[in-house]
Amino acid sequence: MPVRRLRWGLVGLGSLARNGIVPAAARSAHAVIQAGATRDPEKGREFGQRHGIPRIHARYEDLVTDPEVDAVFVMTPNDRHREVVLAAAAAGKPVLCEKPLAMTEADAQAMIAACERAGVMLRLGLHLRFERFLDQVAAVIRSGAIGTPRALSIERTAPLAERAPWREDAARGGGILYDVGLHLLDLVPRLLGTDYAEVGGLAYPPPGGGQGADTISLLLRMQDGAQVALRASREAPHSGSDLTVLGTAGMLRTGPLRWVEEFTLTVTNAEGERVERHPASDLYRDELDGFALDLADGGRRLGTGEDGLRLVRLATRVEQAIREHRLVPLP
Repeated sequence: MPVRRLRWGLVGLGSLARNGIVPAAARSAHAVIQAGATRDPEKGREFGQRHGIPRIHARYEDLVTDPEVDAVFVMTPNDRHREVVLAAAAAGKPVLCEKPLAMTEADAQAMIAACERAGVMLRLGLHLRFERFLDQVAAVIRSGAIGTPRALSIERTAPLAERAPWREDAARGGGILYDVGLHLLDLVPRLLGTDYAEVGGLAYPPPGGGQGADTISLLLRMQDGAQVALRASREAPHSGSDLTVLGTAGMLRTGPLRWVEEFTLTVTNAEGERVERHPASDLYRDELDGFALDLADGGRRLGTGEDGLRLVRLATRVEQAIREHRLVPLP
């Protein structure tokens, strides 16, 4: 099937749409933003005028049935993903949903089933899967240049300016786990080539007060015994956002992984120190183009509904580990 240039409808016109997806579509070979939906009429008018979006809807139900929309991108607050995905499936539109896919396993399963029944493609927004530099990191680990990985650590922050009321509401899926944390949890098995065995963690603010955590620290054991430390925060204005892997024969370290045009990869072993430099990828552009390619050839360049269900299950157990102050086994 030839690759189509998809006319996108965006449901949710927040910072991701404004700063990420709309500019990326202008650089894309296979995407154009045709419509948007928001419950705020003034916001919708301003967004449409500023970005040249010809069709603004007050209801997502009208956007998904718009005959000039080929695909739907769901960027609502996390607790509203289910209703929009189900509506897109009922309208026969392929859908890209920002992570998390849903807030419960039951909702995620219902969304996957609805898309399967309707025969529409469901994909998950995990833009780090399009960072080619991280593919190179994985290749270096697989090459044996640092021996067998024994410990991996990543720290990553979100911009302080991205705060919004729903992002601080735990009941709505607010909190850094569902923002930055899921990206890291999806990334680590792809780097190390093995899956998780158990997890423990800390959060601030701690659970129970209704506010989603702004900072989390997770300690995980992989199935091969490797140790992983992940830290994600929305309250740290200065951070390296870097990655380190310790192996039995050497060490791998990167420079900053955000807001840079070029990445640095340093490998240290018995042969000395080797430094590589790689350009940053155009993540959102490549995600939009990857969706069009997946739709054309049935590929899995983007995360699938099943990937989304797996991450929902993993997040549920991470929250349990934080809440119960113990290590929780992971299936």
